[in-house]
Amino acid sequence: MKTSTKISIGLGVTAAAGVVTAVVISDKVINKVQTLKNRHQVKSFVQDKFNGNETLLDIVDHLDDKDIASLIKVSDKVKAGKQSVTSYGENIKETTENVKDKLYDLADHMM
Repeated sequence: MKTSTKISIGLGVTAAAGVVTAVVISDKVINKVQTLKNRHQVKSFVQDKFNGNETLLDIVDHLDDKDIASLIKVSDKVKAGKQSVTSYGENIKETTENVKDKLYDLADHMM
């Protein structure tokens, strides 16, 4: 085998290993940034809703990343439920106004 072929194969293998390493490292970095972001969100929630209660902040500091992720998922589900309730409330309000208008029209027609 020619030396140039050996060098080309070696460079190709090195490049492939570099790409794989970069992907693995970037995935770890992305996961770490996501967990830090989640922890910051929970701490911000404690700051806003519980006036920065030191005991709760200490608890957040000692939670595992999985626990923090679970809290974020619960928060997202609560927000989605709140939006659904708001949507239903608006629909009920509109329906009530429509029924009221129809009753007024019926009462006016009968008199």
